[in-house]
Amino acid sequence: MALFIIEIIIMILAIILGLRIAGALGCGILAIVMQLVMIFGFGLAPGDLPVTAVLIILSIGIAGGTLQATGGIDYLVHLASKIIERFPKSIIFISPMIVFLFVFGIGTSNIALSLEPIIAKTALKANISPKKPLIASVLTANLALLCSPAASATAYIISVLANHEITMGQYLSVALPTALISMLALSTFCTLVGRNHFDRDRMTQVVEAEVAQIEDTYFSPRVKLGVAAFLFGVGCILMFGMFPDLLPTFNVDGETVSLEMTEIVQLFMYLSTAINLLLMKIEPSDILSTRITQSAIGALFAVLGPGWLGATIFNAPENMKIMKEDIGGLIAEVPWLVIILVAIVTMIVISQTASASIMVPIVMSLGVPPMNFVAMVQTLNYNFVIPAQPTLLFAVSLDETRQTRATSFIVPGTVTITVSVLVGFSIKWLLGY
Repeated sequence: MALFIIEIIIMILAIILGLRIAGALGCGILAIVMQLVMIFGFGLAPGDLPVTAVLIILSIGIAGGTLQATGGIDYLVHLASKIIERFPKSIIFISPMIVFLFVFGIGTSNIALSLEPIIAKTALKANISPKKPLIASVLTANLALLCSPAASATAYIISVLANHEITMGQYLSVALPTALISMLALSTFCTLVGRNHFDRDRMTQVVEAEVAQIEDTYFSPRVKLGVAAFLFGVGCILMFGMFPDLLPTFNVDGETVSLEMTEIVQLFMYLSTAINLLLMKIEPSDILSTRITQSAIGALFAVLGPGWLGATIFNAPENMKIMKEDIGGLIAEVPWLVIILVAIVTMIVISQTASASIMVPIVMSLGVPPMNFVAMVQTLNYNFVIPAQPTLLFAVSLDETRQTRATSFIVPGTVTITVSVLVGFSIKWLLGY
């Protein structure tokens, strides 16, 4: 047991140090380096590489990066801004809904980052404190990420759950309504709690320049077609995920083999990429330099490193025995401890993808029913205690009224995660999982 604990501590320290040094990329690289320690120092056999998850994240990153390079993301931000500005009095509810819709469809919180100045400006016009819709929108972006089939964290989770015979449709049947209900609870909480006084003049100076750049942009029909192609790809992934019987089957050596959802994700993501490449003349360097592609590369390493290291540590026979008999027995007696465990790790690691690559294999090895993890999956979003998320930090810097602070997200975020767990298990029970 002592040796097992030391191995876990080494893993966590490597991940935290890597995140501090070079973000998700550093997290992955230092975790891979720790493989040498486990293999040569502790005598553990190397575990399986998370190849499938890495390939999915790569396809998502290239597709999203291509869309961003063609101007598709800017077009979506433009559309979202028009909707948000149309309902200023309902900004605390409307802005999270729009953020949820666009993050769910695109699979990145970068679009929420782009919408924050518009949200702040609209709140100002409606005599509403910018703090309220900003907090609701930032936390909602996280909720949506763990539902989106185009998000790296979700793609990794679904790829692991597939090994436990959990389909994307089953995952979304619990995770999606849970996130939507949690979003509404968050908006209600932000509406009812907190003061509404702010300095209008100071706020106006900050947001006007941010919004003007988007409002004055012209978008060609080809850009719009590229956006439609990307959303078509996401829609096909959702359709096959919700209705797996539609997946094509093949006869291989006398056995009926079905196309895997992990392959469907890659195929349709690359289809949308190909359409955008045909529609718009862009250089490969333009794609690779986009924020979405760079984030995906970081997420790729955040899965590759911790996922490989975790497989090495937790799949070792002696460690597996400890997990099942000792720790698994404790979790069986006090099931809610696993929720606390996931929340603590996520609070430290911050990245949803990196947290998932660490905790999903651990939770599965503890004997926790897969659908129980799906019900509590939003605990992977308990990453607002240590203020390091770009969307959170930008919201703080944007609000010149100084009402939005780095600590402003802790209470509403904790309430939202708590609601999500209660709702998740309720929906799981109602659906009979």
